[in-house]
Amino acid sequence: MVASIQPVAPHDVALSVRDLTVNLPKGMERTHAVENISFDLKRGQILCVIGESGSGKSVTANAIMGLLPRVIHVSSGAIHLDGTNIIGMPQDKLRGLRGRVVSMIFQDPLSALNPLMTVGAQIDEVMAAHGVGTPKSRRGRTVDLLTEVGLPDPELMYHQYP
Repeated sequence: MVASIQPVAPHDVALSVRDLTVNLPKGMERTHAVENISFDLKRGQILCVIGESGSGKSVTANAIMGLLPRVIHVSSGAIHLDGTNIIGMPQDKLRGLRGRVVSMIFQDPLSALNPLMTVGAQIDEVMAAHGVGTPKSRRGRTVDLLTEVGLPDPELMYHQYP
């Protein structure tokens, strides 16, 4: 995985990853999933990370979200989100940042959505976890969001299972 580093003013940077190395468990074919990667993401900027399968794209994203599996860990480097290094941050504080400050859309729908909950219930759950509105207002906002992303029949979609 290759990242081009362009210097930016510190106040413009929403996310800064510096010299990030993520170790794999002992006995794996490689020692590191990611080694010494650095990049900055400015506010309002879209970053596209491309690479072959196994190059560390998902591991990097999961490290940023604080969602690495227990057997994989950040061994060095820094991940600054709005100027705060989140490596080693307690899970309860990280949970408070997810969805509010940083978000990730998972590419695998089976790991992103619970097949036992309706689409509406899952979106409502996220909003409730972040203290957004009342159940009634969340329902309306959820239908609005389903409309915004162009899904057909958002009212029906709200009640359907993924």
